[in-house]
Amino acid sequence: MITLKLGELYLKIPNEGFRILIAIESGLHKYEYVPISYIHQKARISSEKMNSILNLLSSLKLIRRQIGSIVGYKLTYLGLNMISLSAIVRKGLVTAIGDLTNVGKESEIYEAIGPGNLRLALKFHMVGRRSFKKTERLRSYVLEQRTSNWFDESKISAQREYKALDILSKYTKYVSEVVGYNRNLVVMKYVEGVELYKIKELKNPETVFLKILEVIDIAYNKVGIVHGDLSEYNIIIKLPDEIPVLIDWPQYFDKNHPNANSYLKRDIYNVCTFFNKKYNSQLNCEEFFIKILKS
Repeated sequence: MITLKLGELYLKIPNEGFRILIAIESGLHKYEYVPISYIHQKARISSEKMNSILNLLSSLKLIRRQIGSIVGYKLTYLGLNMISLSAIVRKGLVTAIGDLTNVGKESEIYEAIGPGNLRLALKFHMVGRRSFKKTERLRSYVLEQRTSNWFDESKISAQREYKALDILSKYTKYVSEVVGYNRNLVVMKYVEGVELYKIKELKNPETVFLKILEVIDIAYNKVGIVHGDLSEYNIIIKLPDEIPVLIDWPQYFDKNHPNANSYLKRDIYNVCTFFNKKYNSQLNCEEFFIKILKS
């Protein structure tokens, strides 16, 4: 079976198809599988046309059908992604959609183009790909904002990341600059670089580390948050200037969280220890932790 690219898939969905997807989305708070009667009421499309579009959406893997005494439908993550993308396109933030560039445990990232040929990254949050225990451990808000389904938690995740990056980018250039978000999708300016863990040598490792530490300091002392899961795997280095960009912020902890300082220490030690081992730096991890804590 041929797998369609995201942009090709988007173009196959008629306007009524998006209305049906949104109708199903709205019914998921009441039903596991949304009845056709509910979809018909919300989408306001003739029964004959609606059945034809439902078959199309099902064939495109955007919805899943349940056959029983009552026929119903539920969204797939791909269906939710299409709704989010549609809203962003209508806002004029995206003019072209490119290839999939990264697949994480809880996200997918695509290249895109915005007005003025601005290069963008589309990050679709897809919480629940790993076990709930791991999600619960890494995301402090899961218990505080427990919702009825993974889609809602993906929307919360995207909203949190957008909020964190929007505030942080006012203080530092070492984070991704966001352009907008909708539901489970965050749109940001594309960062061209290499993950820190893949870089064998740096010309000035201590300088790079201090720039990373600067972001940790700003996040904690000016914005009031802690990344909470920082390591060499979510720091991108823009070459050849060796400019770090700290990514993946949805699981941040508020500074007033009872475990915030423990996570702050872990973030600093993760990066500091990596630099000491990989680049033979002589960094005092505890000293940097205490300095930020007492700033």
